[in-house]
Amino acid sequence: MLKIIENLSEKTAEQLYDFFSEKPSGLYVLFALLDWTGVDGAWLQSIDSDVTALVVQREQSKVYVTARENADFYELGDFITRLGGMVIHCPADITERIGMTAFSKISLMCIEKEIESPRKSVEINDNLRPVFDLLTQSKQKILTQNPNVKLREVKKYTDRAYNEWLARTSRGIFNGYTSVRAIKQGVNAILSVAVADRLKSSVYIRDVATDNDFRRMGYATDCISGLCSDFKTQGEMAFLACNDLKTENFYKNLGFETKEYMDLGIIEI
Repeated sequence: MLKIIENLSEKTAEQLYDFFSEKPSGLYVLFALLDWTGVDGAWLQSIDSDVTALVVQREQSKVYVTARENADFYELGDFITRLGGMVIHCPADITERIGMTAFSKISLMCIEKEIESPRKSVEINDNLRPVFDLLTQSKQKILTQNPNVKLREVKKYTDRAYNEWLARTSRGIFNGYTSVRAIKQGVNAILSVAVADRLKSSVYIRDVATDNDFRRMGYATDCISGLCSDFKTQGEMAFLACNDLKTENFYKNLGFETKEYMDLGIIEI
């Protein structure tokens, strides 16, 4: 039977960790719960007092689903159908079992080896606010740490994707769970930044972005390496999600391996 989770709090995902943390897809859904202020609804399915599935609705049009082998998949599909008009994030191995038609995939990748980085990123804390102030300020002249790049004038530019990332991420900072690593030059310049959330012994690298003028210089690698070092990933699961083959190959070269796929799709009424 599916019942709504009432009184969501920052501890809700922790309380469900033991039920759904065995696979990256389960963790992916649990991390969707972590920012509980952005959750429009969350439901648990239980059979004979055993928790079997979790459904999370975010941003009104997205539904995240994870389920164990003993779940009632017919009930899950029927329930999601009644939610209506949703894009569903669902583990590929249960897509057909809930009657979903998939139209895209997300690759869930786990780090398999230590990432070597010759440069050090800096940790941004102080309630995590200054990183976003710095990223949105006007750039000044920057001397990069790449020996092949001389002092250059960084032009003012409009990078829509980058600005959208900033807006989305600045709303999704979860105090106490989040670590931010950045490559920083001078007072007002951040070249690259990576954001990760931690839930017990699992780490989700959820956002990586680099200033448009400083891409392909290895700065994102430096930031990811710093995050993995922060969380000391030995014996822990550090993972990320990507839906682009080019990006997937980039992470493979860093030492990530694809462990599971999430399907994106809809349930036909």
